Amino acid sequence: MAQLPKRDLTVELRQVEEVASTGYTVSTKSNVPVLSPQSVQVRNGEKASLSIGKTMTMQWVQSVQAQNASLAASGVAVSSNSGGVKHAITTMKSGQSIKVHPSWPGAKKMVTVEVEVQTNTVDARNGSELPNQSNSEVITTVSAPLGQWVTIASTGTAQNQQPGVYSSSAVSDAKRLLQIRVLAP
Repeated sequence: MAQLPKRDLTVELRQVEEVASTGYTVSTKSNVPVLSPQSVQVRNGEKASLSIGKTMTMQWVQSVQAQNASLAASGVAVSSNSGGVKHAITTMKSGQSIKVHPSWPGAKKMVTVEVEVQTNTVDARNGSELPNQSNSEVITTVSAPLGQWVTIASTGTAQNQQPGVYSSSAVSDAKRLLQIRVLAP
């Protein structure tokens, strides 16, 4: 096997939404991508990883109890009211981690990149219920031309909006593309 050029490479990851080329899209959805753009430098042929996240402590009501008791005898009445709330604490993690292993033989040849991307999200908390958690993972090996964005994964469906046709359909099914680019600075 030939020796790889000894130089640092920059590996970038981003997530973008595919937008229809005609018509208008009106949405109250945030434009913040699910995966924040990331960039890591790594020696050609070596592995690199980057993790960014936070742990949140959440308190929630596990149970509520109430008791009422009353006693009446000989014209005397006694009553008692008591109650209790039992709280619980849990931790939730959000963030993302990427692991990359690029191999570039040099010149105008393709870069082979092993990629692993993991994301954990915690929804906004509404009321006393714990927020929903979700996670996703992509593990793949791809070949990419140096300096060009390449789609390595996608979710959702493409928007096939026809000119002059307006719809109130949910935009939540927009196609999201996970892309990678390798640079040799």
